Amino acid sequence: MPDESPAYQRLKQAAAQANAGAPLLALRTLRDVHWECVALEAEWQDRDDENAAEVRAALARIRAKLAPAVTNPYGAKEPNR
Repeated sequence: MPDESPAYQRLKQAAAQANAGAPLLALRTLRDVHWECVALEAEWQDRDDENAAEVRAALARIRAKLAPAVTNPYGAKEPNR
């Protein structure tokens, strides 16, 4: 639209930039959650109370689900070896 206000144009530009950066932000968030699970698993490794095994198992499941996004974030196929 030729009669868009400068503020509206800036808003559209900011929205486009945010949209362009969203996948990278999501990837970074997944990576951060994955590594936080690794750290929490290490903290819980020596705990031996009633729920410790359950907590470690839950963290391992979360980490396993996030691992593909961390180790192969763009889904590129590994070359055949």
